[in-house]
Amino acid sequence: PLITRLSRLGVGKSARVAFLTPSFHKRFDRLAALGINPGVELNLHQRKPAFVVRVGETELALDPEIADEIYVRPID
Repeated sequence: PLITRLSRLGVGKSARVAFLTPSFHKRFDRLAALGINPGVELNLHQRKPAFVVRVGETELALDPEIADEIYVRPID
């Protein structure tokens, strides 16, 4: 797929954030403060018990609900 939810990305795969669909505006602000913005490259390290992504030099743990709200374009 050209664009998929972060929650469907395979472990060890890299992707570029395409867009966000947060349920709450504050969540959008929080994700932006953590560096998760459209155009940013990330790598998925773990799916359970939480989604762990690496953004630059930072690793972040995200709830599955939040991972569903982040749409990414996989990088081959």
